[in-house]
Amino acid sequence: MAKLRTLKPRLQEFKPRQPQPLPTTKDRRITGRKLQDRRLKVWSKDPRCAMCGRVCDFPSGFELDHKVPLYQVGADTEDNCQVLCSGPDGCHVKKTAQDLRGA
Repeated sequence: MAKLRTLKPRLQEFKPRQPQPLPTTKDRRITGRKLQDRRLKVWSKDPRCAMCGRVCDFPSGFELDHKVPLYQVGADTEDNCQVLCSGPDGCHVKKTAQDLRGA
């Protein structure tokens, strides 16, 4: 009796891809020289605090703040940055506390 020949499968076994984790805020944030250049550029356009209008000193009198926070998928770009006065009673502290309460 003749032996039946079987065909080899032509399809590869399906292997689902593992989902890639979303980049963390730390992964998306710039640092170093690029950050310092951005701070100077944003401050040079307008050295006043975006909330209270107080003129801020460079380099330690302000915080470079993201209008849309990175944890809310805001872009780490110059257009999304603003100058906010720093210190314990500064606008940056107030905005950060407000953002965290709203989250």
